[in-house]
Amino acid sequence: MTSHRLWALAAAYAVRDARTRLAQLATLDHRRAADHHLQAAALLRSPTYGTRHAIGGHGDPTGGSLLLDTRPTRDTTWADLYRRSTDRIDWLASTLRCDHGPTIGRILAAIPALSPGTARIVAQHLTDEDAWVRAACRMTPATTPLPGVACPNPRCGQRLLEVLTAGPVDVWTVRCPVCLCIGQGCGCGMEGATEGALHIWPRTSVLGAVAGAAPSPTN
Repeated sequence: MTSHRLWALAAAYAVRDARTRLAQLATLDHRRAADHHLQAAALLRSPTYGTRHAIGGHGDPTGGSLLLDTRPTRDTTWADLYRRSTDRIDWLASTLRCDHGPTIGRILAAIPALSPGTARIVAQHLTDEDAWVRAACRMTPATTPLPGVACPNPRCGQRLLEVLTAGPVDVWTVRCPVCLCIGQGCGCGMEGATEGALHIWPRTSVLGAVAGAAPSPTN
């Protein structure tokens, strides 16, 4: 598994988790809107509507007595944001000519067979999408620190690695925020080492036998 494919897989799992939260917010939006319409309908059926008060005036709600504001509470709803994200993800899946099925699942299935160059482009698209969705939902990145474990690249020695915690535990990866791959001969030990690529490794290759003690995800 090359670095670019690992980055693409990590980004795809991150997007999937972030979009799950966005879908939950869209569902809550829909439920609140439905509740609002039900309450408005009940108000219009109120027995006081159109009756005459003892002082001789009408009970018809006028002026400030009934305010049915039909303007949206936001210019853009969560459902709108989810739809935009879905359009972009669908476009990416169709570009890769993925098989039919759940969009992110199709992309995840296609990534292992992508060329390193294509995987790099897919990783960038998915990373950008993940950042966009998480910013909208006010979610933190799907990372957690891994202090005290040395960078697998012997030329680095960094001891503040990060675990990318999106998706199932067995697909988590570890990245070094400091060193870059130098290509062939790099100490990273990754297949298809590419000069300038950010270093990333399968979680188990970094933690080995203590992989089960990896930190829990923060999101």
